[in-house]
Amino acid sequence: MTEQAVRAESVHDEHAHPSDHWLDEVTAPTGPAFSGLSSRAMEWFAGPARLLRRFYYFASTTPGKLFTVTLILTVALGAAGLSMSQSSAARHSDLDELLSTTEPMSNAAHHLYSSLSVADTVATTGFVQAGVESKQNRDSYNEAIDAASVAATESVLGTTQEDDRVRELVTFIQRELPVYTAMVEKARANHRAGNAVANSYMSNASALMRERILPAASELFQLTTAKVNQQQQKLTSPQWVPLSGLLAALFFLAVAQWWLWRQTRRRFNRGFLTASVLLFLAISWVALSNLATWSTGHQGFETASRPWDSLTASRIEAQQARTSETLALVLRSSEEDSMVRFSSSINSIERALEDYEEALNDEDVEVTDPELIHSARAAAEQWRGTHDKLMGALKDGDYDEAIYQATATEPKGGEMTTARSYDQLDAELSDLIGQARIAMRSYLERGLTAMTAVSSAVFLLTLCAIIAVWLGIRPRLQEYL
Repeated sequence: MTEQAVRAESVHDEHAHPSDHWLDEVTAPTGPAFSGLSSRAMEWFAGPARLLRRFYYFASTTPGKLFTVTLILTVALGAAGLSMSQSSAARHSDLDELLSTTEPMSNAAHHLYSSLSVADTVATTGFVQAGVESKQNRDSYNEAIDAASVAATESVLGTTQEDDRVRELVTFIQRELPVYTAMVEKARANHRAGNAVANSYMSNASALMRERILPAASELFQLTTAKVNQQQQKLTSPQWVPLSGLLAALFFLAVAQWWLWRQTRRRFNRGFLTASVLLFLAISWVALSNLATWSTGHQGFETASRPWDSLTASRIEAQQARTSETLALVLRSSEEDSMVRFSSSINSIERALEDYEEALNDEDVEVTDPELIHSARAAAEQWRGTHDKLMGALKDGDYDEAIYQATATEPKGGEMTTARSYDQLDAELSDLIGQARIAMRSYLERGLTAMTAVSSAVFLLTLCAIIAVWLGIRPRLQEYL
């Protein structure tokens, strides 16, 4: 056979068996049917079609199968790690919002409620003082009103579209507060002038505060507190999506090892086995962390936040009891209503201190000065004793002694009065509330740190697993080179 005949037969075989030449380039067809737009379309798709054809035939070879399986494992491991990272980033953002926005908004609502109650207490106390109201009492009233105005503004800084009721309550309080202060000023002006109508103005102002403004502030505080609890409970829910992604990646890795054993007749691949161990560690870490967070996270937050809630409520109730006992002087009313409110306030303080003591036994709750509990109990007992003196003076008709007990914050000779014992108790409760809030925020911040540690560890473990897979497949690929 001549050389020309051999060459012609080779050309004929190429056209007869095109699949034997998987590196052949795709050529544009000729003819009138493929002219114009069709011809240009074939030119556009010639490059991608050629690449797909080459990849398809390469993937059908043994080295191509090894490479494709490794690529699938890489994508699965990377997707699992990315899902965990995104989930942790979302939780990190939610927890940061809880610490920087929602919890301060709830704290501002507490300050609003407390400041309004203090303003009413101070205004009533100053009203019963003989002569012109003292500068100290006047400054305390102005500071309380100013603090309430600032707290009302801070209560809406972190609101969203879902917080319409919060904005409505703040708007209502900001509208009614000038009405209250105007009535207090009228009562003071008439009191200085000796007009009997002053008592009516003062009682109406206090009724406006206790029956309209304070209930709105109480609802505002409850709404913001419920939002804090809701967001914290959401943060303790299990991370099902990233955990399922890690389990799926581990399943793919097990299937790949079985396939590699069937292809190479080698039972174990050190790289794949190392990747499996790393992925199992990541799954175990995430599962245990989610289990601990789900089972004890919300309960731990309740333990950390309960003292703050109960102390805040008891302090406000004590302020209202203080206002009631002072109003008993303004209206010359019987001590029955005052005694009922006072007993309820003392019981509320005792329960709050018990909640704080229970929190001390929890190792997750940090308290800087446990001795404040004992001093707060002592102040509550002192207030109970001086309150009995005040009610006794009213019962005996000794109005001068009753006024002295209700207004003397710095009595001579170190004697304890109702005003002084209440001031001490209020200061102790204020310090305890500050500590309780620090403990609650510290608990949340530790959760943020733990969450960051878990996400970082899982990311590193999945990254090491990907590297181990490629190192494990490298010797098998080299056998075909």
